[in-house]
Amino acid sequence: MTEQRILYSKEDSIATITLNRPDRLNAVTDDMLVDLTKMVAEVIRDDEVRAMIITGNGRAFCSGTDVSALGRDEQEAGAERQRRMQGVSMPETPLPKWTFTRIPKPTIAAVNGAAVGMGAEWAIQCDVRIASENARFGWVFSLRGLTPDTGAGPYLLPYVVGLSRALELMYSGKIIDAHEAERIGLVSKVVPADELLSAAREMATKLIRGAPLSVKGIKELTYGSLEWAPGIHQAETGERFRRLSLSEDCQEGIRAFVEKRPPIWKGR
Repeated sequence: MTEQRILYSKEDSIATITLNRPDRLNAVTDDMLVDLTKMVAEVIRDDEVRAMIITGNGRAFCSGTDVSALGRDEQEAGAERQRRMQGVSMPETPLPKWTFTRIPKPTIAAVNGAAVGMGAEWAIQCDVRIASENARFGWVFSLRGLTPDTGAGPYLLPYVVGLSRALELMYSGKIIDAHEAERIGLVSKVVPADELLSAAREMATKLIRGAPLSVKGIKELTYGSLEWAPGIHQAETGERFRRLSLSEDCQEGIRAFVEKRPPIWKGR
C-alpha cells in the first residue's frame, strides 16, 4: 500500500482511514484508489473492526480526482486500474457497491476541510457525517462539464437533504460551509477542528453499542429500502428477524437485559 498517501489504523474496534496527501488537498490518484479499496476490504473482513472513520490530513478532506491525470486516455487508464484491482477480492454484499456503502458496519466521514468532487461523493456514501468548522461541501461536477463520478450523489443525496435541495447543489456546483451543511441535514453536527476526530470516535462508539449482526442487518434493510418493493422488503425483514432471533447474540441480549448488565457480543 502507498502508506504515505493513505494511512490506516485500528483502535478499540474502530478503524480510521486517513487521506494523507495534504500538499495536493488529498486529490485522489489511481494508486490511492487501489490502496483504498484494499483497506475497505480489510475493514469488511476484520471482525474486530466494528466501525470505520474516514478523514483527511491538512486543509482538505478530499478535493476530488487529481486533475493532472485527466489528460490520459481514459480507456487505457481504466484498463490499468482494472488490472491492478484484480488482486483485490471484495466480499459479496446486498449493499450498494460504492466504496463505503458496501461496508456492513457503521461508517463515519469526519470532514476536516473541503470535500468537493469525489470527496463529496465519498462523504455521502458514509452513514454519518461530522464536520469541522473548516469543512466545505461541493458537487462541482457540472462546473467541469461532468456528472458525479461515483453516482452516489444523485442516488443518495436526495434521501439526505431532499430532492430539490440536492438538485440545486448538483446543478449549481455551489460550495456550502459546515453550518449550512448542518442546517440542511447533510451533516449530523459541526465541531471545532481540534475536536473532530474525538467527536467522530464518540459517535462510532455510540453506533457500535448494538450487536454486530443486528447492525449489519439494519444497514442492509435500510439501504435495501431505497430500491426493494414493499413486499420484497417485508420478506427480507422477516428472514433477518428469524435468523437473528436464533443467534447467540440475541440470547445474550435477552440475558443481559434480565440481569441488568451490559451485553457481551460475539458476532454470532
